[in-house]
Amino acid sequence: MELSGFSLPQLYELQKKIAVEIENRKVTDKHDLLVEIQNLAAAKGFSLNEVLGVEVAKKLGKKVAVAGKPQFANPNDPSQTWSGRGRKPQWAIDWLAAGKSLDDLRV
Repeated sequence: MELSGFSLPQLYELQKKIAVEIENRKVTDKHDLLVEIQNLAAAKGFSLNEVLGVEVAKKLGKKVAVAGKPQFANPNDPSQTWSGRGRKPQWAIDWLAAGKSLDDLRV
C-alpha cells in the first residue's frame, strides 16, 4: 500500500481506523478459535470443560478461578484444609487466638 500520497491528518485517521480494526479482529478471531476448539472437542466426544479440566467461563475474557493447593490443615481434623488464600477458617482463627503459630498448621 502506497502511503506517500496521504496527508498527515489522513495518516492519523488511517492509524485510528487500523487500531479499531485490530481490536475488532482480535475479538472475532478469539471467538472463532473458541468455537473451533469446541467443535474439535465435540468431534472427539468431549466437552471443552472436560478437555481443559476446569469450568470454562461463559463469556470470553472472563478469568477462571482455580482452587489453591492446601497449605494448612486443622490438627483436630486433617480433612479440613486451607490454601492460605481468602478468609481464614474458624479453626485457624481459634488456633491463632490461642497464641499458637500458623506455621504449626502447615501441611
